[in-house]
Amino acid sequence: MANDRPPVAADAATTPNTNPDETGIAALAYQLWLDRGCPIGSDQDDWFRAESLLKSRSEDASEQPPAAG
Repeated sequence: MANDRPPVAADAATTPNTNPDETGIAALAYQLWLDRGCPIGSDQDDWFRAESLLKSRSEDASEQPPAAG
């Protein structure tokens, strides 16, 4: 009983996280809202757009080949 922790996937440390954090989503959603002139009632639209943009950016970055060095 030396190790009571559940098993973890071997590549968990190297798998990119494609889920942006709430702070990043909130910051981008706020910027999108400002850019659109601060319309009332658009908070969910801005949030979902920001989340989608950040996810696609993260996925694009994870698909890039390693830099030659």
